[in-house]
Amino acid sequence: MTSQCSVSHLVETDSRYEGLKQKLIGLEQGSDEYIKRLIFECPLSLHPDFKAYLERQGVAIEGTKREGYSAVYRSSLSPNSLITCLDEKLQTLYDHFMFSVRMWPKNECLGKRPYDPATKTWAERYEFQNYEQVAKRIHNIGSGFLSLVNVKRGKRLGSNDFIVAILSHNMEQWVLSDLACQAYGLTNTALYESLGPETSEYIMNLTESPLLIFAKQNMYKVIELLPKLKYMNTLVCMEELDEKELKLLNDSILPIKVNSLGEKISLFSLQQVEDAGRLNEIPISPPKSDDVYTISFTSGTTGIPKGVVTTQRQLTAGVAFVFATSKIPKHKRAAQLRYMCFLPLAHILQRMLTVYSLSRGIGIGFLHKPDPLVMVEDMRLLKADFATLVPRILTRFEAGIKSSLEKSSLQNSVATNFLDAKQHRLLENGGPDKSLLNTYVFHRVLIEKIRDSLGMNNCDFIIMGSAPISPETLIFLRSALDMGMRQGYGMTEAFGGIAVSESYEKDPGTCGPISSSVECRLRSVPEMGYDANDLKGEIQVRGAQVFQAYFKRPDETAKVIDSEGWFSTGDIGSIDSVGRISIIDRVKNFFKLSQGEYIAPEKVESLYSASSPQLTQIFVHGDSLQSYLVGIVGIDVQKTRRHLASNFPEVGHMNDKRFVEAMNKSKDLRKCFLSMINKNTPHLQGFEKLHNIYVDIDPFKVEDDTMTPTLKIKRLNATKHFKSKFSELYEEGSLIKVDKL
Repeated sequence: MTSQCSVSHLVETDSRYEGLKQKLIGLEQGSDEYIKRLIFECPLSLHPDFKAYLERQGVAIEGTKREGYSAVYRSSLSPNSLITCLDEKLQTLYDHFMFSVRMWPKNECLGKRPYDPATKTWAERYEFQNYEQVAKRIHNIGSGFLSLVNVKRGKRLGSNDFIVAILSHNMEQWVLSDLACQAYGLTNTALYESLGPETSEYIMNLTESPLLIFAKQNMYKVIELLPKLKYMNTLVCMEELDEKELKLLNDSILPIKVNSLGEKISLFSLQQVEDAGRLNEIPISPPKSDDVYTISFTSGTTGIPKGVVTTQRQLTAGVAFVFATSKIPKHKRAAQLRYMCFLPLAHILQRMLTVYSLSRGIGIGFLHKPDPLVMVEDMRLLKADFATLVPRILTRFEAGIKSSLEKSSLQNSVATNFLDAKQHRLLENGGPDKSLLNTYVFHRVLIEKIRDSLGMNNCDFIIMGSAPISPETLIFLRSALDMGMRQGYGMTEAFGGIAVSESYEKDPGTCGPISSSVECRLRSVPEMGYDANDLKGEIQVRGAQVFQAYFKRPDETAKVIDSEGWFSTGDIGSIDSVGRISIIDRVKNFFKLSQGEYIAPEKVESLYSASSPQLTQIFVHGDSLQSYLVGIVGIDVQKTRRHLASNFPEVGHMNDKRFVEAMNKSKDLRKCFLSMINKNTPHLQGFEKLHNIYVDIDPFKVEDDTMTPTLKIKRLNATKHFKSKFSELYEEGSLIKVDKL
């Protein structure tokens, strides 16, 4: 079995880090000052030589190649052992947070824009609670959780044998609730607000959660769901509710008064919970390394989402990976850093980077309302030092910048020349542009204006994940913003990212090498034409950061983790000569859109077919660089014509061939038809619905090899056959909505 160690142990024992070890002399290993200095001296890639690291980022371990598999690859930062934590003294999220409380008690921790109810306006500033204040609050809130839930269960007040559910958009109360769970060893699970009621019901009953913490905007959803939640006894609204509102809700609006166990059901505000905990202080009982931190339910590539059991050990390994690969500019090491919590906290990448921020004394800001359209406005006020975004947002940035520059021919000409010069330099040399021309000309004339327009004046780099992004977009944005772009790869099963590229590589587009806390290998997939001997195949991973089980699903666990502990990701990857990973395909018939949601196309197709008799065939297609689905559909001409004729009388006189031609030429006809079939499928979520289609009478045929003799569509062949059609549909764009940021 591969040896494991902490980052501090690696530095103390590996001769390659002798220079870094010398900077820690005089400090006791494991002490707060030692860990703080170690954090300031990271990333490990700077020691001993960054240029040498760039040339050899991932390494094949000698003697590990087997038939049907590549050699095992590890990070060149730690080829002989896998990292489990930053230091042995930091074994849980609670340890990490309290380290920040000790080191930076007055640092900003959780911040929001104040709201003035009198003027109904949001302040043009962020106000923060500091780490010391947050530490006090989470102990009161956690004590309140235990008191209120356990009194109803008839258990000892300190019992922490239950799971807490959180249903909310990002806000400071979300993180307070999570940290409160850490102080008392409570496992939690986060629910996406976009989940349908059946999925939320399934998750809360499976976890037997007696406590649901939710945002006020989800009140109606929670009340509707309550009668179906067998174990629920305590509801907590994150926002403030006055006494009259609470009395009305508890006395008259809650649809049931007791749960299936005969326990009374009550609704409180989070402030009430905190007050209760302050009055009844329960001694803290933090978790241990092997305890479960959270259960993260996947977005559902099959009908039933699987709960990924994430331990504190996985968390500390993931945080150690972030520290080992993150560089904070020297002039900011002792400064107050800020970070925008933008992706949903139910998203594991956002969870990972929030934990990192709480471990580093960083101030975390939240959008003033749950609408991505306000991100730029809030970023201007927060002045974040780094950001985490998805490709969909970045492609919007690219389009916005180009559109703005095109408004002035002179400005466009100057900007084009500047950006062409910067892109050429990037592709030739890599690294940050420290030239005088860049500093005194490009920045003053163009770059600072672009950064200001996006609220990124103070930003040093952007981390992107969730879905692929085109190298062209990366190159353009890196040039236009003069900022590092770090593309990552990860999964819920590994607590977020397990690979990340360097900020300024001259050949962007890869996801960088495997994490120092994980090892990987490639498995041949001959049925798809991938051979591990060519360093192409399914990515398998193993290490402290990788999960060990799906919650109450040993059958699903056994499908993906073998007897040696290798987890099969389902992603097809390639590894280049430098040791960097690129994601090139999926093993199974599901894929991601640019927002990061998984799509199970066969499920989507079956629901369309079952609900719309006008459809005779359907093939759903998605592109990981796009935010919506398109499709090829076969139609019953008679039924479809009849439906459209009420709004478009002219189609009633067309023969079948002319009607199909008219459908494909007319956006209005297809939009009307799409609206109808989408309306017929209420069980599909928004991102699962078609936005554009190509229509035919019999698009899939056995003769074209797009269909089997048993009339099943051959997905790979159909994708190739209609490749040009899919490109045309995406070029035309969505027919059912104006795409927003």
